[in-house]
Amino acid sequence: MVTNRRDFEAALLDFHPHIVLSDYSLPQYTGMDALLQVRRTHPYLPFIICTGSMNEEIAVACIKAGADDYVLKDSLGRLCSAVESALAAKQNVYEKERAVAELAESEANIRAITTHAPDGIYKVDPSGKVVYSNRVFDASKGWGKNGSLITEMVLAPDRERLNQALVQSLSTTETATLELRANTGDADERWLMFRIGPVSGASPMALVCIVNEITARVFAERETRELNEQLQTLAKYLENVREEEKERIAIEIHDQLGQELTGTKLALYWMRQQLLLPDLNDQRDGMLERVDYLIDLTTTTIETVRRIAHELRPVVLDNMGLEAALDWHVVNYNKSAKTKCSLHVDIGSLRFEKGFSTAIYRIVQEALTNISKHSDASKAWVDFLVEEDELLLQIRDNGKGLDAEAAMKSNSLGLFGIRERLRPWRGRFNLKSELGKGSSLRVVFAMGNVPVLPNDDQPESHR
Repeated sequence: MVTNRRDFEAALLDFHPHIVLSDYSLPQYTGMDALLQVRRTHPYLPFIICTGSMNEEIAVACIKAGADDYVLKDSLGRLCSAVESALAAKQNVYEKERAVAELAESEANIRAITTHAPDGIYKVDPSGKVVYSNRVFDASKGWGKNGSLITEMVLAPDRERLNQALVQSLSTTETATLELRANTGDADERWLMFRIGPVSGASPMALVCIVNEITARVFAERETRELNEQLQTLAKYLENVREEEKERIAIEIHDQLGQELTGTKLALYWMRQQLLLPDLNDQRDGMLERVDYLIDLTTTTIETVRRIAHELRPVVLDNMGLEAALDWHVVNYNKSAKTKCSLHVDIGSLRFEKGFSTAIYRIVQEALTNISKHSDASKAWVDFLVEEDELLLQIRDNGKGLDAEAAMKSNSLGLFGIRERLRPWRGRFNLKSELGKGSSLRVVFAMGNVPVLPNDDQPESHR
């Protein structure tokens, strides 16, 4: 209980009342003054005026100023119900205004989230018409704008699938996800993912569509599938090559080495028979001829063994290094192929790790084999050199040429094999050719990616 302004303001701060009951007429501080003070500082604090007499005009003024009720002193029996009503009314006002404030804050948060969301968010009615969008998919055509159809965002052949997903999500209240081609209006292929679900409690019924572009992912998955298919094809091809190689080596061993060794055995058997004769002098000339024959046959057999071993794995590559192996291969290539090849190597004292050397050697070997089989070229050139900060391998011919662009886009196992050989060292290559003007295969490595051996690890012949 207070009777002046100072005590009243202190009580509001220290006592924290649930309700204020005030007389209207006080000597030092009127009830109207107290009411105005409460409304300025405590808008949700109930305020009831208790007075001995009050005319209708003053009562209206008090209510307008914010009094929750007024009770005449001769009717104090109504005070309890007035207090309860005032407390409940102010609590309702407080809860309502708090709910409104929270709703406004929530809407502001949602608006901020949707505005800055990386995906497109669209609310659509059952007919597929957009009633809210956080962004326009294509401003020039109006796709994704409020009032437009969500189906306009995809190509015509895909619109029926989108319509079916909208209907299904409405009827089952389940989320639908599908990937469709974007209606970009140009030749570039773009893909969109739609996640569609019903808006809970919406009246009338509505759906929300969250749309994000997945073009990069679709292309990556497509490239991965194509790469896996190429790898499977390559694996089958390598298996066939391996079996063919085994068959060829078996035939060579049986036919070539088998005949040479059989000839050697027969010659040795004849010599043994001659040694059993009583007079060896009469057979001397014949035995010398057989010895010469055996020497020549043995030399041929050794060459055959070396050739088969080299085809399996060139020993010179391991013992002498890549430069010597390339030179050795070109020399032997020129002995048997109709195309004559020139080799130019300028790599200084660089020597490379075994895997890298093998990859370069096999690329040259396969390229020259293809030139000999398919190009009808009379000349070929192999250049292997260092240019500034790059290592260059170039293989050219003057043959009939081919459609280089079509070859690069095709699933050619030869080019695919080259690409896979270069992958560990991030090498890149291109094929240039014109019909009737020959072909050029250019392979380039950044020197930073080339596995160069230190001097102590170089082959003995190159130290």
